[in-house]
Amino acid sequence: MGLFDEPDESVAAESGTDAAFDEESKIRLFETQRRESAGGWDYLKKFLPVAVVAILLVGGAIWYMQPGIGSAVKPAKATEDSVYDYMNRTEHRSVREITFYNCDGWYWVRILAEPRSSVQVVDHPANQYRLRVDRNADDTVGGIRTLPLPAAKEDDKPCSGG
Repeated sequence: MGLFDEPDESVAAESGTDAAFDEESKIRLFETQRRESAGGWDYLKKFLPVAVVAILLVGGAIWYMQPGIGSAVKPAKATEDSVYDYMNRTEHRSVREITFYNCDGWYWVRILAEPRSSVQVVDHPANQYRLRVDRNADDTVGGIRTLPLPAAKEDDKPCSGG
C-alpha cells in the first residue's frame, strides 16, 4: 500500500471501526510521548550549562577590555570640544595633538599646542599642557583646569598631579 493509495475498504469493514488498534498500541503511544517530552528537558539540561559558561566568558571578556585608570581613551565629543574651547579661550593656543587618559572620575589630558613664533621647537615645554577635566555623573564636563608641568619627564605620568 503506497502513500497516495486509497485505503482498503475490506479491512475497515471486517473490524467494524475506522481504525483498528489494540490496548498495547495505546500504551506504546503514551510511552513514546513521554520519551519525546523528556527529550526536550534532556537537551535543556545539556544546553543550559553551556549557555551560562558562554555568557560568563563574554561578560568577563567585556569587563577585562574596559579601560582602566591611566588608559588612553576617546571621550565624548562634547568633552573634546570643551577642551579645545578651553585652550582657545583661556590659554590662547590652538591644539596640535591631544590625548585623554581615564582617571577615577576625571580625565587627565596631555596637549601639544601649535608652536609660537618665538619657540619653534615642537617639544619645548612652552608648547605642552596638562589639563584635568572633571566629569559629572552623566559624563558631561564639570570643570577644566591647567595642571603644572612636571619637572622631570619620568614624573609625567597619566593621572598624576590631579
